[in-house]
Amino acid sequence: MVNEKFFVNKDGTLSTESVHYCNNILEYAKRYNLENTFIALELAADLHNGAYRDGGAPYIIHPLETTNYLILLNVRTAIFNMNESNLHDKNVAEEQTNLDVDILLSSMLLHDTLEDCKSKLPEGAKSFTSKYHLHPDILKFVLVLTKDKTAPGYTLDGYYEKLGSYWQTLIMKIVDRASNCSTIDAFKEDRMEKYVRETIKYFYPMISKGKNLYPDFSGIFTITKYLIVSICETVASVLGLNGIITESAYEKTFFFIKGFAIGKDSMQNTLKALPLAKEYYSGLTRKSGDAFIIHPLRVASYLIALKINDDCICAAALLHEIIKKCNLEYNGIELLTKYHLDPLVLDYIRLLSNSEEYPLPLYYEALSQRPEVLLLKLSNRAHTCTTLFDSSDEEIRAYVDECEKYIYPLCEYGIVHYPKYSKHIQVMRYQIHSLCNIVKSLRLS
Repeated sequence: MVNEKFFVNKDGTLSTESVHYCNNILEYAKRYNLENTFIALELAADLHNGAYRDGGAPYIIHPLETTNYLILLNVRTAIFNMNESNLHDKNVAEEQTNLDVDILLSSMLLHDTLEDCKSKLPEGAKSFTSKYHLHPDILKFVLVLTKDKTAPGYTLDGYYEKLGSYWQTLIMKIVDRASNCSTIDAFKEDRMEKYVRETIKYFYPMISKGKNLYPDFSGIFTITKYLIVSICETVASVLGLNGIITESAYEKTFFFIKGFAIGKDSMQNTLKALPLAKEYYSGLTRKSGDAFIIHPLRVASYLIALKINDDCICAAALLHEIIKKCNLEYNGIELLTKYHLDPLVLDYIRLLSNSEEYPLPLYYEALSQRPEVLLLKLSNRAHTCTTLFDSSDEEIRAYVDECEKYIYPLCEYGIVHYPKYSKHIQVMRYQIHSLCNIVKSLRLS
């Protein structure tokens, strides 16, 4: 195990989150015998020792967090699917996948070292291969990720263009930006605005490019984009930045879900729910002024990106606000009698709609007993944080308190009791936690 002395905050306390990330990575590296990852983990901890993030956490938390996020996003499965398609041999694909994952995680752990730890690398980039005997591709990818503003002809546009040369560097840079965005509240406002505008200019197109060039990683790009977009929209809303939030056209997401459901050939409830959502939510708007249907579409497509594509869950995601917002009679029974949806869909919607009918402890206890509804609640919460900008301080405080008192414990319960969905829950928890921290810092500090 890496010595815990590397995981001390600037105030002298232990960063338990860093220790947690480190242990997760070690366990994963042992499971797949990732030799480069073991070396890179210790090297990154040593090189970043004594450096701190703007908020006072040890700098190592950032490469640990980004590496852990890749693991949570199940990048290994996406890499295997790509390799199996290209190599047409499962055993060969498995071997290549282990190497690809090892190189990717090692590069992620070391991605900031050439830029930030020059004094500890007297041989510079050559140290990776000559002294530490890491795979040469690790050096190649870290060099691509490193901004060398002294290089002849360097431009920011050229730097971002080069990142798209490899799927590895594209994924790492986007995950790196998601992690940096999650601590954006530590920046001063002018730097925050600059960061948000740079993100919109370069990363939104990069993500679209990645989905087109590397379709096997489409889900990873989508999930990470949701996190980045949510943070940018939240910061823009709180700071009143112009030209950041634009009216969202929902048709693209609508037809994505429709095409996905048709392709699965077993998602009849989802196919019924889509036009119902369009009809019932018609005329309703969000606080930002755009069509309300954008929210349930995001909740559903986020779950699909996480590979939670159960038909009843997706249908309920599309209709989860229908009882509250649309005044359905008899608690939504017409969804069964008139539209013939599966009774499970209505059960899920009713459970989600009970937050105003029962005390919160009872409400969340009921959610915890149904993993499907737990997942729906978390996806919903991950996509409501951005609507807080028009809320009063009292409303924001109540929202944040509910997260801390009920949502995070709900996540922990789900991680323990529903291991099938453990990684999905951790990804959603990370997004909710990041957004709440930003809103709390910008509005309540």
